[in-house]
Amino acid sequence: MNRFFRQYKRKLMFWMLLELLYALAMVYWAYFMKGMADTVFAGEGLRDYALFGLGFLAVDLTAEFCRLWARARFLRAANYGLKDQVFERIVHYDIHAFHDRNSAGYISLLNNDLALIDEKYFRLAPAMCGQIILAVTAFVTIFLFHPVLALTDVLLTALQMLPPLLFGDRASKEQKKYMDSLDDMNVEIKDVFSGFEVIKSFGIEEKAEEKFLRVASEAENNGFSMRREQAKSMAVSAALSYLSSVLRLVFSVYLVQRGDISMGILLGVMQISNYVSMPVQSIGEKYLELKTAEPVLARVLSVLEKKTPDRTKERRSVEAAAPIEAEHLCFGYTDEKEILHDICFRFEKGKKYAVTGSSGSGKSTLLRLLMGYYDFYEGTIRFGDCSLAEADKKSLYRHMSMIHQKVILFEDTLRNNITMYEAYSDEEVWRAVEEAGLSGVVARMGNGLESMVEEDGKNLSGGEQQRVAIARAFIRRTEVLLLDEGTSALDSWTAGQIDSLLLDKEGLTLITITHKMNPDLLRQYDEILVMEQGRIWEHGPYESLSMQQQKRLEWCSGKAL
Repeated sequence: MNRFFRQYKRKLMFWMLLELLYALAMVYWAYFMKGMADTVFAGEGLRDYALFGLGFLAVDLTAEFCRLWARARFLRAANYGLKDQVFERIVHYDIHAFHDRNSAGYISLLNNDLALIDEKYFRLAPAMCGQIILAVTAFVTIFLFHPVLALTDVLLTALQMLPPLLFGDRASKEQKKYMDSLDDMNVEIKDVFSGFEVIKSFGIEEKAEEKFLRVASEAENNGFSMRREQAKSMAVSAALSYLSSVLRLVFSVYLVQRGDISMGILLGVMQISNYVSMPVQSIGEKYLELKTAEPVLARVLSVLEKKTPDRTKERRSVEAAAPIEAEHLCFGYTDEKEILHDICFRFEKGKKYAVTGSSGSGKSTLLRLLMGYYDFYEGTIRFGDCSLAEADKKSLYRHMSMIHQKVILFEDTLRNNITMYEAYSDEEVWRAVEEAGLSGVVARMGNGLESMVEEDGKNLSGGEQQRVAIARAFIRRTEVLLLDEGTSALDSWTAGQIDSLLLDKEGLTLITITHKMNPDLLRQYDEILVMEQGRIWEHGPYESLSMQQQKRLEWCSGKAL
């Protein structure tokens, strides 16, 4: 994390320079107090020191504003840089790496953890340096007043550093427990809001509340334990600070009585010694907070240091996504269990393929591999003459698209949901709208392509959402389109419309997973791939499938009806 201090070192050094200016302003005030006390006994010079005091106001105001401004300037740069790097790292994970963590964990990291980094690291570490600058400047001033008093101050203030050293590790452990419990609470919140309709349908509001309150209670209990450890350290540090002040005052009065120092020096020392003891106490508290930030730092660093695809490696531009050829393709999500076994198949350009099979047969896994979601497979996948291993995926995705069962729509304009924020002419957008059968939807929404799509596309029907996804593919002039049960949640009439739309699209290579075993529909595909237990058992036009397989498909169709 020190990289951010190095990256913005000029802004940081400017902040520290202004912390020194602030420390010198405090020295100015100590000399003012000393001079006022000496004036009392001298009986003259009051007017000069009054003007001296007014001068301090101008110096203090300038120093205080400038250091806070410099701090804000550094924090803006460091926090923005951290957010940029963390988000950039996450969005470049591959699918497998992304799913290592619950999505609520990423939300918690971006909202909670980065806020804690700002509060407990970017602010605290430089602030500790600022307090050290203030303490050292004050110590030098006391030394100039009286060396023995300066050495006494060092011994007394050193005591205040003991509590954070004693309690810091325990506070850090409690902070980690607290963070883990906050993650659990975020997961529970996400589940409740994602499944809100299910909760209402089954009338389990009380159960949902009970589960939430359980994780919320655990989070608050862990938060209490963390703050209790912090309180122990802070209370002992405060007591030692007051003890140091009493001992310092007693010793200083003793020196006055002996005639070793004047009353002016006494007042000046008492004033400036506050800028030794108070910063040291503050450093102890900040050190303790910094210790509690260690688990947060570890989590953020785990994201920043997690391996991502090497984007510096030179990749081949994909000229054409079809034909697609899989050779001896084997894959498993873990080393212990292989999902696909020795898949060999060639998807020809412009043909339409239906992939069928029972649940768990590997259909969706095959499509995800063809989309390049996973890199840890055995065998070869080729797009034209370019293998997936050497292909530039951005280039590949200009030629192929995938539509999932659940279409993800953004709370934005219909135009942006179709173009996915890329620049297309109105003519291109409208052509995609017409080809996807969205013209009536655009007219109904009232504001044309600038009409707003609501959260999760709730102002669009399931079929309309699917058509938006198809328009996304068509506007790119996609050569290959993969559908992972893209119409399974739609009624038969709407699903039939979308199936016909895609089957009639000339030049489109279509690979679709379907559980709809309607023989009339399956006959429209160039080939049917029947998958079972991670293998392609049969393939070919519907009429070429074995009689046993045709009967099974017809039976499933009748059962569905």
